[in-house]
Amino acid sequence: MKRFALCALALAIQSTSVHAHSGHTHQNIQTTVLSEWQDKTSYKKGHRVTHQGAIYQANWWTEGDTPAINKSGAWQFVQFINSELSTPNPWLHAQVYTKGQIVAFKGELYKAKWWTLNEDPDVSQVWAKIAHDKKNDPISQMSLIGNNITLSEQKAESPAGEALSNAFDGDPRTKYVTLKPQSWIQVSLEQPQSLAKYQLTSANDAPGRDPHTWTLQGSNDGENWQIIDTQNDQAFDKRFEQKTYIVDNAKPYQHYRFDLTHKGTDDWGYDLLQIAEIDLFTNTQLPIAGINSETSTVFVGEVLELKDASLNQPNSFEWQFEQGTPASSLAQNPVVTFNTPGVKNIELVSYNWHGRSEVVNQTVKVVDPANPWHGFAYPEIKFAHEDTESVGYKRIHRLFPDLEKTINDVTLKVNQYLYKHYGESPEFDSVTFSLKWMDTLAYRAGSGRNMEIAFSTKYITESLANATDEEVIYELLGVFWHELVHGYQHFPTGHMADGNETHAIVEGIADLVRIRAGFHATRSPSPSKNWLGGYTNTGFFLSWIQDNYDDDFTYKINQMVLTSQREGWEWTLEEALKRILNQDINTLWQKYQATLGAAPEAPAIPADQISLVELGTDITASAQPADPIYDVTKAIDGDRYTKYLTINDQSEITFSTHGTGQLVAYRLTVGDNQPSRDPSSWTLFGSQDGIAWQEVDAQSNQVFNQRLETREFTLAPTQHYQHFRFNFLNSGQQSNGESLFQLAEIDLLADKATVALPVTLENFVLLGGQTSAEHEGFSQWGEGYQSAFDGNFDNKYVALTDTGWLQFIAKQPHTLSAYSITSGNDAPERDPTNWSLQGSNDGVQWYAIDTRQSEQFTERNQTRTFRVDNTTAYSHYRIDLTHTATDANGNNLLQLSEIALYHAK
Repeated sequence: MKRFALCALALAIQSTSVHAHSGHTHQNIQTTVLSEWQDKTSYKKGHRVTHQGAIYQANWWTEGDTPAINKSGAWQFVQFINSELSTPNPWLHAQVYTKGQIVAFKGELYKAKWWTLNEDPDVSQVWAKIAHDKKNDPISQMSLIGNNITLSEQKAESPAGEALSNAFDGDPRTKYVTLKPQSWIQVSLEQPQSLAKYQLTSANDAPGRDPHTWTLQGSNDGENWQIIDTQNDQAFDKRFEQKTYIVDNAKPYQHYRFDLTHKGTDDWGYDLLQIAEIDLFTNTQLPIAGINSETSTVFVGEVLELKDASLNQPNSFEWQFEQGTPASSLAQNPVVTFNTPGVKNIELVSYNWHGRSEVVNQTVKVVDPANPWHGFAYPEIKFAHEDTESVGYKRIHRLFPDLEKTINDVTLKVNQYLYKHYGESPEFDSVTFSLKWMDTLAYRAGSGRNMEIAFSTKYITESLANATDEEVIYELLGVFWHELVHGYQHFPTGHMADGNETHAIVEGIADLVRIRAGFHATRSPSPSKNWLGGYTNTGFFLSWIQDNYDDDFTYKINQMVLTSQREGWEWTLEEALKRILNQDINTLWQKYQATLGAAPEAPAIPADQISLVELGTDITASAQPADPIYDVTKAIDGDRYTKYLTINDQSEITFSTHGTGQLVAYRLTVGDNQPSRDPSSWTLFGSQDGIAWQEVDAQSNQVFNQRLETREFTLAPTQHYQHFRFNFLNSGQQSNGESLFQLAEIDLLADKATVALPVTLENFVLLGGQTSAEHEGFSQWGEGYQSAFDGNFDNKYVALTDTGWLQFIAKQPHTLSAYSITSGNDAPERDPTNWSLQGSNDGVQWYAIDTRQSEQFTERNQTRTFRVDNTTAYSHYRIDLTHTATDANGNNLLQLSEIALYHAK
């Protein structure tokens, strides 16, 4: 039978139940705690002791006579410690039985014919077996997946840690993955068994990998197979969903084979098949042992109340308690105490009229309040380095000669921040640590009780090349802290995505612990729009709350994640802070931002003025951004918490506005940090044609006193310019000698009475026409070229190529004024970077309309609009696209969500 050890689960529910797929509600048991019998102790007449879950009383002086065996007859059974029995009393050596009394023994019931003591019911003639009609006994379904099964598969192609055995380990957090879209897997039993039902459980991610169609077959020789069940077009609606299939299979088979096929490629373009759990069940009248308890953690000397949760009406029970008092019990619902800390094992075997159950196990963590971390289990540390040659690898091993000890030390300290004692923390069997040459700094992965942590040797080699040994040690220890918190913290249910609640709290708690541990000196808080950024954005906010409101906040915020799951409410940081502090998150955030020196919001635009930026504008910069997330478009997105940042001391920023008017003022908003990056001197020019430029304003030696401060500069009314250019110079070098320039926002304010509004644009693709493409794309998954022209931003076009054209033929010619491209929902490497747009009226002779090079999409599902200088109407439009990078999986895929073609309406 499949065995479970629920007390180790990171998200264990408060009431635990251990048996094959069943649970019972616990009822409190009133007990009187007596001394446990000791074989070296003398007992006088009338002295009472506990032994094997029962109370015994001495009939006369005795020493060394075990009460349960009672060879001398010195002991008299009084009662089980738990007297609320729903089954007949078990037979005991020490009990005197008189005529008519009924006892349970090894699953059978016996009635005493006369007075008896120490006579086994199954051999003594004093006992008469009570007849029983077994035909009407209950039938339950028992798992066939146990320790003695043999697993095999069509072809063993699984990533490390995701082998076939994961699908049969009783833990849905682990999974089986095969690098094939179709595969058979086989379970072989010790002997043939008939099948009543089977269950499949979906894995934690990538619905495209779920089995979609399958056939289940049975065989007794492994060669001749009979179809038992076939399923088509199956869908798992959520992750970790368990689906059950009833089968009518009276014939027993020793071998069962699933032939599985998945629906499609996953989100990364791979043809993989995965499943978290597979289980097979047979009908049985044998007892199925089960244990139910209120808790999986007790303190030393605390009474643990256990309930039998067995199926099929057992009447006899045998409990074993590792280092427990008592060490064993025959009671149905015993109690036990443990006087030494550590993880203890509890075993139960139950009996009914049909025989004996298999052993079921449950572990319990016993905690010593005086030494709450005695018993903490360190996971096995494994190393799987992919890079063993780089400078970074060699430097790490020089600075950390005993990496295993380092990881163990941080592991224990992380848990001491998150939990009060080891009984609260989840357990892991292993932590695999890898050093890899990769762009990502570090990540935590793995499943179930096996954690994986990877760290970038490229980062040590290149980014920390000039850092001292002490700086490298400090940085790597900080990474260990952050990633190991991910291993042990509670995770809210929900999808992880940048800027959402799940991401914020998962990364925020990891950085909170890192900050509290003192590994944050290389980072500092900065003003921000909200608390959803994760990492230092959320982490420093949570740390500020702990400093000002609750010294125990780290523990409480982590526990509140678990509380939300137990109580069934949707996790949000706002709701968590209400429950922990009775505080409003918006008020807390405003107070916190004030401590960071953030300036107040800019005043509203006067009623007689209008923002030319809000009317629409194209913007370019002479200096490339330091990273795509700092693209110059961030300077006109209306969000002062984003910014344009370049690794230069100056930059030329040019606007082409869609509306025109007399400029009367402009506003500049500086970034959230580093005043040396602020603009200090600049010149503003205006142009009507983008060729001839006139100076509009010049400033020098300007100083911004606060972060995110907005300053307005007024002008005498200018001409009706449509093009503007700023030449900016920063305030000087940073403390480390680097020169960078940044700006959060630019706004251009015009006299509303003089403004000519931009023309209204209409996407004429939606008026109807014909679409085509050089490469069809993944049409079978809804990702063909048609998706690029349907006006739906929730789907996309994906093609297995690095270049290709898409074409639209309109019902009638249109004069193109602008076009837009919307990036896909994932994998930025697949975005088009270079393209040319052409027009034609016959599909033969094509004319260039617009060409772009090295374009970047800084966000997912980002729409970028491009105005064109075009006066010719065309019926055919073709855009030839190229991307320049493979994605994270090494594939050359081109993708976009939408193409729109606009004419003036």
